[in-house]
Amino acid sequence: MLKNENAIALTCAIDVAYNDPAIQAIPELVQLLSKAAQALDCVADHHQIASQLNHDLTAWGQAHTSGPAALNALYLATLKDSTGLAYQMPYQQA
Repeated sequence: MLKNENAIALTCAIDVAYNDPAIQAIPELVQLLSKAAQALDCVADHHQIASQLNHDLTAWGQAHTSGPAALNALYLATLKDSTGLAYQMPYQQA
């Protein structure tokens, strides 16, 4: 059960991004978000999930010149819930 405010915010950000039509059009992002949401249900350390999702979004961003606007809030939520991550948007907003 999620009790931490950052974990709840991360879960909400994943949900909002997942349900965005622009993200639904990109199967790779749908898979990343599904994996992160499932991990949040199973793993007690939400910081670890946030860090991994941040890493995955950064890797995705390096391979693409632009990304859906809905990723912005999610990316910021991963930064807020992670520890020791540098702030830099890995993609340009579409």
